[in-house]
Amino acid sequence: MEVEPDCIFVTDSFETYADNDRCRVSKERVQDFLDRGLMTQDCVYERYTETLSNKLSSAYGGASVIENIRQSFRQLRDPATEYLSPVAFKRVFAEKLPNADVGHSLDAPALLLDIFTWHAFYPFPPPHVDSGLQIDENAFLRGVALLVLAPAQRIKSKFRPAVHRVYGGFWRGHSGWYLAARGKDAGDFRRRIFRSLATPEGSSRNTVTTISVPRFEWLGPREDGSDPEDDPTQQFIVAENETEASIDVVDVLAESPPEEDALTMNPFRESYRLALPSLPKRTDDLASLCILKTKLVALLKLIQQTQGENMEGLVTSVEEVGGNGMVSWEGFEKVMPEYSELLADGLARIFRLFTEAGFGNIM
Repeated sequence: MEVEPDCIFVTDSFETYADNDRCRVSKERVQDFLDRGLMTQDCVYERYTETLSNKLSSAYGGASVIENIRQSFRQLRDPATEYLSPVAFKRVFAEKLPNADVGHSLDAPALLLDIFTWHAFYPFPPPHVDSGLQIDENAFLRGVALLVLAPAQRIKSKFRPAVHRVYGGFWRGHSGWYLAARGKDAGDFRRRIFRSLATPEGSSRNTVTTISVPRFEWLGPREDGSDPEDDPTQQFIVAENETEASIDVVDVLAESPPEEDALTMNPFRESYRLALPSLPKRTDDLASLCILKTKLVALLKLIQQTQGENMEGLVTSVEEVGGNGMVSWEGFEKVMPEYSELLADGLARIFRLFTEAGFGNIM
């Protein structure tokens, strides 16, 4: 399901009218997962690792890519801790990117480690431990997968709007489709990159950033009375706002259910929100975060050198929106959308070296 440009969003609350057998069974199944201990952070990570492994195998033509990534981790593992060695990780990129000039006060390997660490622990916040990073083999695989796989479907070279996975059913007498899993678009990718580099700005804000998420879709007669020959129906969607800080957790729960049920189908995506109170959550709202201007400029220069693209216009725009030395989410979204594909392709090219037998070349 894709939200059409002329879609009509219905203002009725989904929850108010969700007292039907399908919705009740959906929530009961999630509650059963909770009661059986299948919704812990460790269980979610285990299932999500398998989900991403399957996507990698499909994208790269076989399971050998998984073994290559795991072998890459073993070469970078600290034998004393059994976790990824930050020193070894940065050394690899220092060797592969010897001419990366990203700024006098920043180095490319440290920048890439920041991005990678956040993705390794996605969809949960990275843990804060005195002993340093604790990226194990599965976390390493997840980090690589999220950075090399296409973050959204494409039409030719451009990311297309999100395409959602749905189940057929009825809601308020309408025959249509419930949301099974939320599709991703370029905006989701940009949120990931922003959060991976951002830090709290210091001042407290009461802002709660939300994202509108479809719950149910149906087709009906056009409300404007028109009857175009190519499409006489109108798309109607009931949606609800979800906090951005928890939306990724619900996405992963829906994408990697504890049990696949081909007969009754898996729970609707919205039912997995029952598990949120028992799982780690991000505490910083998107609007309260900022990226150091120098750090974002450094990333753009790295992508420019990796991809061979001229991004000086974007660098200038970042300089303008980061007048106080920091770039907010609002400023980030003001200048970055046009370059989403270039940024995604550049990072994928950089981190793809871990998918090869032995460390390959980036540039």
